[in-house]
Amino acid sequence: MPFKHKNIEYGLPHEEYPKENVDQYMEELKKVIGLEKEPVAITFLFKKEDYDEYPIEEIKAAMPYCVMVKQAALQGKGIKSRLEHHKCDGATTALALEPSTEKIESGQEYFSYKLYSSVATARRLRSSIKSLHRMPVHNYGVAIVPLSQCVQTPDVIISICNAYQAMRYVQGYEYNTGKKPAIDMGAMQGMCSEVTVSPYLTGELNVSVLCPSTRMLCKWSENDMAVGIPFELFEAVTKGIIATQPNY
Repeated sequence: MPFKHKNIEYGLPHEEYPKENVDQYMEELKKVIGLEKEPVAITFLFKKEDYDEYPIEEIKAAMPYCVMVKQAALQGKGIKSRLEHHKCDGATTALALEPSTEKIESGQEYFSYKLYSSVATARRLRSSIKSLHRMPVHNYGVAIVPLSQCVQTPDVIISICNAYQAMRYVQGYEYNTGKKPAIDMGAMQGMCSEVTVSPYLTGELNVSVLCPSTRMLCKWSENDMAVGIPFELFEAVTKGIIATQPNY
């Protein structure tokens, strides 16, 4: 790590959260790709003081993480939450709100869902899930707010969309990068891992067809998918979407 001293700075001050620009980009997404569900801003709050200072109310009732995201996207409900507010251990481990267990990491838990042919195949799938619990960090809480209500820089933007809109997000990403996104998709922990933790860790856009749990809990349409975008790419991706509007 760099040497620290009160009189030494290694870069310019961080820019303020560009709320007006973000609000404009949201309006462009509605107009250009017909986005109906509001994008959701996700912010990891690793320290208690960050959690306490985050300017939104704490959730009152416990529920799965994906349901919190749905309420933000469809009902405009923004909240912050801690471990005690979550009712799915897939999300609590993915978001590093609590450690994992031997039963989960061995594949026994995944095998019990009857989605894999053996404990070994379930373990291989589990080991491929991007999860913050594997890092030497503990996350105190997470803020989940409609993007229009966000007042400070989030970590990830989640957009619930259809297949056409997901395609347009990918086009927007490729417009300036010239790269195909390295999609992390396994139909398991779709909301908490694939479109939250994966873009957070990789710094890249990710697309998910979601997973059986969130489809059951949230009653998503069979046409619904999700895209996760690191906030630092949101502007470039949106501008790429605008630049690639078809005329047919």
